[in-house]
Amino acid sequence: MKKVTFLTLASLLLIFLFFALFSSIYAEQTVGFKEGDWMEYDVVVTGTGSLPPTHDVRWMRMEVLSVDGDAFSVDMIVRFVNGTIGSSVWEYNFTEGNTGGWTIIPANLGFGDTFFDSYFEPYVVPIRGEEQREVLGAVRTVTYGNDSIRHHKEWDKATGFFIGSVEVAQNFTNSNGWYIENLTMTIQATGTNMWTQQFFGLDQFVFVLFVLVLVLVVVGLISGLIIWKKKFANSNSVGLKPKLVLMYGKKMLYVFIVCVLLFSLGILCKQLLFDNF
Repeated sequence: MKKVTFLTLASLLLIFLFFALFSSIYAEQTVGFKEGDWMEYDVVVTGTGSLPPTHDVRWMRMEVLSVDGDAFSVDMIVRFVNGTIGSSVWEYNFTEGNTGGWTIIPANLGFGDTFFDSYFEPYVVPIRGEEQREVLGAVRTVTYGNDSIRHHKEWDKATGFFIGSVEVAQNFTNSNGWYIENLTMTIQATGTNMWTQQFFGLDQFVFVLFVLVLVLVVVGLISGLIIWKKKFANSNSVGLKPKLVLMYGKKMLYVFIVCVLLFSLGILCKQLLFDNF
């Protein structure tokens, strides 16, 4: 009984620590990613006229180079319509309102929350809605917002990375004198390393861990039942049978609790080693 109590308490403590860690990480972080995280996008341009050569992009990739509190740098790699590749480092700072044209915003903002943008003029941008949907193989919470230039911009709530946008330019002349008649630029995320494909609504790592633990439980139960059946069948003592039932019942409980501990420990290690940015 003491072993069962100890293992049960250990399981509950581990699960509690996991949820406490998970809650604290996502409640306090404004930067929802780490160095090396990236996202790629396809860009489709439709309408009349053409973009300036310096902005006529058909593919882009954003990769985080460094993170220092609310400030971070991102390598912006683009492929132009003529096939050439360009690269530049963008500096972001949420405190100062540098969001790179809303390409990355503070993490975990929900409907009604706001973020600071200082590019055109100091003003506060509201999150106008959020919804759950599948993004790049996983169910994610998607938020969105807009203004007169960015007709629709969507972000992954947990990371703050934008995952899609629709921007329209009509009868517009840029600072270099390039005239845009009527163009719509649609950008859509096509790949990332910040989350993995899900199976039955579970993260790939969690799904594999769950299957392994389930296999251990099934193997343990089957092995225990086979051993119990042999000993139970060979037992001639009536008083010994309840004792055998109790003994193997405890062993099955030990197996179950150990598997719960392994499952919880695996998720906790993943959170600490891979997701704790």
